[in-house]
Amino acid sequence: MIEVLNGTVVYLLRRTWMTIILLTFLFSPIMFNFGGHVSKDTAETQRYSVVSSVDSLFLRGPTVNLVTNHSALIFWKTDGMTNASVRYGLNESVMEVAENSTLDTEHRVNLDGLSTDTKYYYKVISNGTESSVYSFLTAPADGDEFKVIIVGDNRPSSDSVIQPAQFEQLAQMIAQEQPHLVLMTGDYVLQVTEDHAQNLEAWEAFTNITDTIGHYTPIYATIGNHDTGARTGILRLEYFFDAFEQFDEPSTYFAFDYAGVHFVILNTEEMGLEGRITGAQYTWLVNDLESTDCDMKVIVGHRPMYPLSHIGDSIDSEPEERAALQELFESNNVTMFVSGHDHLFNRMTVNGMVHIISGGGGAPPYNTPWGGAFYHYVRTEMSHDLVNITAVKLDGSVGHHYQLPYDGPIEISLRVLANTSTKRVGSMPEIYFSEIPQEKYYSWDMGTNLTTLTGIPNENGLHTLDVYAKNSDDVWSHERYVFTAVGATTSTTTTTSQPTGDGSIDPLFLFGAISIAGVTAVVVIIMIRRR
Repeated sequence: MIEVLNGTVVYLLRRTWMTIILLTFLFSPIMFNFGGHVSKDTAETQRYSVVSSVDSLFLRGPTVNLVTNHSALIFWKTDGMTNASVRYGLNESVMEVAENSTLDTEHRVNLDGLSTDTKYYYKVISNGTESSVYSFLTAPADGDEFKVIIVGDNRPSSDSVIQPAQFEQLAQMIAQEQPHLVLMTGDYVLQVTEDHAQNLEAWEAFTNITDTIGHYTPIYATIGNHDTGARTGILRLEYFFDAFEQFDEPSTYFAFDYAGVHFVILNTEEMGLEGRITGAQYTWLVNDLESTDCDMKVIVGHRPMYPLSHIGDSIDSEPEERAALQELFESNNVTMFVSGHDHLFNRMTVNGMVHIISGGGGAPPYNTPWGGAFYHYVRTEMSHDLVNITAVKLDGSVGHHYQLPYDGPIEISLRVLANTSTKRVGSMPEIYFSEIPQEKYYSWDMGTNLTTLTGIPNENGLHTLDVYAKNSDDVWSHERYVFTAVGATTSTTTTTSQPTGDGSIDPLFLFGAISIAGVTAVVVIIMIRRR
């Protein structure tokens, strides 16, 4: 019995070992393949770690900044104290060298003696580690054509630090445009809070995208209401200053010249003076505009002068100050006022000065009766005698195009009260003209032509407003707007049309009435006699 049992055990053991050997033989390709994948993944991890060590050294940049027709500033940040040098040249061999041997984490190296309107290639080196090769354009001669891109209001739409995908796509499109300058109109993060770590994360998410532009093009930016920290009661401007290399830092308003055009960056977000350009800033602005000899001038501020959505929450909050600002710009031949704040695109010309709202950089678009609720950037091609303005949508199509000098009839624009809107009687529309008319008239309900605009008539219901304007070529423009009035203080009655004539009775009507009365009388007499 024991022998039989021993034989069975030996048999089973032999079968087991044979099974293991057979399974090993059958699955060995899979095991070896699996081993190969592990080895490959390990290699990928090792390769990635090498790349990561390079990437982690350069925390930001490099970016090109403060470009003129003969100089540029290259900026970047490193993780740890390093030296800094820039190799640059007219091709990717980048033979010239500029360096700063001082050890630091933030590096600014000036390139001087550059040629006008020339493409330069560059790369940065810290402690022997090299960046990729990038390029930039120096400024052309004064009056020659150059390209400016305008974009803004890219902030996240909810309680998040993650930038919208639309902004990332627009940034890639802008980089492909290879512009000379980029102007940003504010609201780059959702909020600046008391949480320093969260603020750093939010601004890093922003600069990770803008650096894809900044590798090639200098960026100049105005501060937005979401970027200041004012909601916490304390201005926290350090994050904004860290995000950009700009002239006259750490000021939030400054000016610079580029290719014969004077650019002014304003701050519409001074605490307690939000939506206003007043006090010391206004005094500075007056002196700046009067001192420049550039024929063309471009002003940038976050809040618009003639908003479509943030009505009363923009520079229009103080109408007299806005009127003085418009007059100041007109008297100094300002070409454009560029803003954001409203998440849309709009272009309106007032007395020869173009107002652009470009707030479609990624934040949720605002739907208004004026349209323009699409993601976009604005391509502006400028020279001494021509400005081409094109709003480019996310799909690359054109949302709007306008050209200066403008040669056509006067454009009539309506603000505050939207066409076909319902408003209280007495409400005053705002009417603007693209040039000062030689003659202008207003007519409510196709009545008397007035030279001064009045509010909606004091009668509930539909009202029409006709606006007429004649330009210097004696060409008339006409726009009709419709409003529904409510809240009238006087009662209204419904009337029916009355017959026309002199008020006398129609003879045919009188004859017919007498005839009917006579027939009726005869019938009555006959019936009485029969009785």
